[in-house]
Amino acid sequence: MKRYISVFIMDISSSSSKDNWNRITDYLQEWEHVIDGWCSNIMTAKVSHRRGDEILFVGEHCFSAYTIAHYMNLFWKFAKQRPYFGLSHGAVSEDIDRLDIEIWNHPLIKQARSQNEKIKRDRDRKITMRFADESDLHNLISNADVLNLLIENQLVLQQGQSENQRLVYALYSIFNEQKIIARLLNKTPSTISSHFTRGRSELLQKNFFQIQKLLGLEEGAGVQDFNRILLLIHDLNDAIRGQLKKSMSSLLFFNKE
Repeated sequence: MKRYISVFIMDISSSSSKDNWNRITDYLQEWEHVIDGWCSNIMTAKVSHRRGDEILFVGEHCFSAYTIAHYMNLFWKFAKQRPYFGLSHGAVSEDIDRLDIEIWNHPLIKQARSQNEKIKRDRDRKITMRFADESDLHNLISNADVLNLLIENQLVLQQGQSENQRLVYALYSIFNEQKIIARLLNKTPSTISSHFTRGRSELLQKNFFQIQKLLGLEEGAGVQDFNRILLLIHDLNDAIRGQLKKSMSSLLFFNKE
């Protein structure tokens, strides 16, 4: 039986350049548990912190790896040691529940690794996510080309945000309401609105949803299938937001280092 899955291999920039490798290790182990919690009631997923500063994720559906990577990137704690992600997605015959991802050597793992290595070789490392493209070489443009362009636009917009704009966007991705953010930060609604507008938060959120939908289209052959995928995307986003709301007092991104 054909099953659609997605994969990411995450690494960290400058992970050994600072004397905090054991804190990074503890932090990645914390993320392993967080990701398990995000997915546990929505879809089957396997996540493994390994090789010091690497996380491997394998989950059901073409949109899952990107969704997890997006939220990790948004709420990451170490500002000078950012994560980067090689991503892939496609159909497999294996049952994820029965997989040992530590030894699974599927082409999708190799594709994600290849994209991770491409980012690693880029000294500027402005792009921190990249999708694999295994399409027909005769195609003038592939889905991966479109996805990578959308991700590049998203990351450029985020990199142009001030610290306050980044904070407002991160909170908006949880609460989706500016008045709640104003109360949380003890700021006036007009101040939050200014950060929201100048930081292009609405455009960033639209971009995020569009990437999820494009990935959903990869496995939704008909209208009924695609509507089912859209519901799963909504459920995963909702589960992540719910978990983040519960941990507001110790959110991973509040005390950046």
